[in-house]
Amino acid sequence: MKFNVIMLAIAFAIGALAGYGFYAANGAETDLPLANALGGGIALFITLAGTIAVAPKNDGGGGTLNIRLASGVFFALILVEQIIFCFVPFTLAPYVVVTGVLTLVYVLIAYAIGKTLQNG
Repeated sequence: MKFNVIMLAIAFAIGALAGYGFYAANGAETDLPLANALGGGIALFITLAGTIAVAPKNDGGGGTLNIRLASGVFFALILVEQIIFCFVPFTLAPYVVVTGVLTLVYVLIAYAIGKTLQNG
């Protein structure tokens, strides 16, 4: 796998801006908006980096499409999840579990695709 550094920086900036948006949109008077901002920003950065910045080496195009498609699907899922948590009162534990599980399932799938490309 190789990374396009410029696209990785753009993915980081978009994740950071989205995190700030989640912080600003969350009207709770506790530290939950900070958790929403950090969790959302990091999760969106990870999935967006897979969507726009990662490209496998020596690939005929199919592997890149699979990784980008999986990344795009999980980006959309995490974005919807973050928007829901912005406007629905929540406690920290369910937020961490849902965001963590979605992000780790994405990482597992992306790793499996990358590993398959290296072996095949």
